[in-house]
Amino acid sequence: MSPEHNKAIAGARDLGRLLLGHSQRYRDAKLQDVVTAALRDSGAGRSRVLSVLNGSIRVRQELAYALRLEPRRLWTKLTFARRTAAVPSRTQSLSLLCPTRNRVANLAEFLRSVHRTAAAPGRIEVLAYVDEDDPALPEYRELFAHARLRFAGLARCALHVGPPIGVAAAWNHLAEQAEGNFLLMANDDQLYVDHGWDVALDRRVAELTVMHEDAVLCLYFDAAQYADGGRDFPIVSRSWYETLGYFVPTIFQQWEVEQWVFDLAERLGRLYAVSGVFVEHRHYQDYKAPFDETYQRHRMTRNKSFADHALFLRTEAERVAETAKLAARVARGHQDGPANGRRVGLTEALSERVRERYRALIDELHAVAQHEAAAQCADLAVRQGLWASSLHRPVEYDPELPVVTEHDAQDLWFTAHLAARHHAIAAELRAEFGARSPDREDGGAEPLPLYSDGTWTAAAAALPVTRAALDDIPEALLFPGAVVELWSLRSATRSAPTCGPSNAFLRVEFGVVVTAESGIRVADRTSSWPEGGCLAFDDGLERERWNRGGSPNFVLGFRVPRTEELTSGRPVPQRAVQARR
Repeated sequence: MSPEHNKAIAGARDLGRLLLGHSQRYRDAKLQDVVTAALRDSGAGRSRVLSVLNGSIRVRQELAYALRLEPRRLWTKLTFARRTAAVPSRTQSLSLLCPTRNRVANLAEFLRSVHRTAAAPGRIEVLAYVDEDDPALPEYRELFAHARLRFAGLARCALHVGPPIGVAAAWNHLAEQAEGNFLLMANDDQLYVDHGWDVALDRRVAELTVMHEDAVLCLYFDAAQYADGGRDFPIVSRSWYETLGYFVPTIFQQWEVEQWVFDLAERLGRLYAVSGVFVEHRHYQDYKAPFDETYQRHRMTRNKSFADHALFLRTEAERVAETAKLAARVARGHQDGPANGRRVGLTEALSERVRERYRALIDELHAVAQHEAAAQCADLAVRQGLWASSLHRPVEYDPELPVVTEHDAQDLWFTAHLAARHHAIAAELRAEFGARSPDREDGGAEPLPLYSDGTWTAAAAALPVTRAALDDIPEALLFPGAVVELWSLRSATRSAPTCGPSNAFLRVEFGVVVTAESGIRVADRTSSWPEGGCLAFDDGLERERWNRGGSPNFVLGFRVPRTEELTSGRPVPQRAVQARR
């Protein structure tokens, strides 16, 4: 069999596989490799395969526009007045940022879709970036030379020509030139379909700025067209952009760029959908657009997508740090008050929400060993008046309560109660865990919950002696949110610094099995647990624990309210388990 005949058979096989891709059932990642090979192969056989495939996709594209997209556009235009009974008085200026290459016709369709579906196009600008080596550059210049007449309702259509810097850098370049209150990620394979999408965005922003005067927002259009709640094309406020200093990261080849933005927004708690707005994404992998050289240039290898995803997973610490910048801007906005400059105080409820955001970010930075960034974040919160000390960060914060770095444990009536049961508790823990430890496998130190949500956990079932001893201490169990934890510090472990939730409580830690190589830092004071005795301190203080020795240590921890009744003369009460009945 001749080589030409073999090529013909291979071409026919490839064409059959690719045509089957019109059905989602037969569409998989391997089809991308087949198309990549066809785009890279200049041979006549592969070129015919691609020509036939793209011809079928163009037919599909035209049918989709005629039967699905245009009817939806007309319907949303007819029903616009009924759907927008409450139009906000203030409209936002919008900047659509669109890198493009060798797709003049696509970009023209995109501009037309924006122009004909916007209810108030006079506040919308579209900025496009084209590489200076683009073979279609003359056609792009021609398009924008007539854009003022063709799309007269838009505030501005501007073409930026520069070196081939990549899609992400092009988005950032356009963001620097943008003038809008909101920056919208755009692409030349998008079509805006729903009439009045801009008013829907106005309305959503108006709702959100009532809650968030700082206007640090990330949004996205969501018509439920993506499976499993997928998202595409982030929209960020100018406050967001100016805080970070960039629109998207440039460390990725492209795939994880949007995911980075959405990840920051989720961590910050500022990711919002603009519901019901449909923007068609004519993506080649969905057979909504022909496979062309531009896809080959920027996207079409699975190896690149895998590399981007691996890099994304390795950058969690960086994403946490970037979220901290945004959180600082949020807190600063609360401190500064409304945009007119009138300074207002934070309500207690609002202060508590901001402290909770700070606490989560600081803990996350410590957890990934970004201790300097965590300290800077804590110092910023202190400067903004959320706490008096960077080492005392309870979310529920009463500034009138004195900070108790070390409480005399002998003043607590239950210290003697626990000491009397020390040997039995220690024997039980050694028998249950022996030399093993219920810590994380990555070498960190995490507590094992024994009591939570008003009941003993499954882990406590094997510890009847320990459970009975703590059942006799109602102060530790009978308040909402009560928790008992077992810290099992194995050799060569160190916990991440953290603070408790409220300074209205004392933290009590009972040293069950303690060696000389273990210790605890509370604020700026370092000590260790007395074996068979307790440490007690303000629950709002920062602490970290460690064990440099070769055998595991066991420490029981719980909280008790700060009251004057916790005295050494108090009689031992009836079991807390009876009180709960």
